[in-house]
Amino acid sequence: MNKLLFSVLAIAYMTSNLFASAVAREEPYGGKCLYINQQEQEQTFKSCQVNIQQNTIAINFEKEKYQDNNKTIPSKSVFEIASGEYAKKLLSDTGSIVGSILLGPVAFVGKIFAPDRNYQQYIIDYRGPDGKKTATILNIARSDAPEFQQELTLITGKLITFQAGQTNTTIDIGPNIEDIK
Repeated sequence: MNKLLFSVLAIAYMTSNLFASAVAREEPYGGKCLYINQQEQEQTFKSCQVNIQQNTIAINFEKEKYQDNNKTIPSKSVFEIASGEYAKKLLSDTGSIVGSILLGPVAFVGKIFAPDRNYQQYIIDYRGPDGKKTATILNIARSDAPEFQQELTLITGKLITFQAGQTNTTIDIGPNIEDIK
C-alpha cells in the first residue's frame, strides 16, 4: 500500500511541476545578447530582453539604437541549443555556423567566453528568415537559467547540449588480463 501511495504522490508532484512550467512566463528574461552591426564591423553584447511565447523566441534589445538586431525566432526553426563547454567548442570551430557569424578575428572568442558568473551563456543555431542557417548568442541571468532552459526545451523540443558527445567508444571494464599475471 505504501508503494502505491508513494507512486501516486510522485506522479502528482511531477505532473504539477510539468504543468506549472508549461505556463508561459509573464515577464521576459533579462540578459545580454550578441549585437552585430555589419556596416561598422561591430560585435558586442548589449542588454536585451528574451521572451518565450507562442512558439517563438523574441530577442529585443533595450536601447533603441540597437533594435535593428531584434529577432523573432520561430521554435520550429531551431536546430540546436548549446551551453557550457559544447558552446565554446561550437564557437571556436572555424567550420561551424556559429564561428562563421563572427566578423572579426578569432580573438573575439575570448571576449565572448570571458567568465561572468552572473550569466549562463546559450548558443541558438536556427534557420533565419532567408532560409539560411545562422546562430545567435544569449547570456541569461543565472538566477533565471533553470526556468529559461526548461521553457526553451519545451518550446523547441530540443535538449540543450552542454558537452560534446563522447568520441571514444571503447569502454574500460577493468584491468587488462595481461597486467594481472
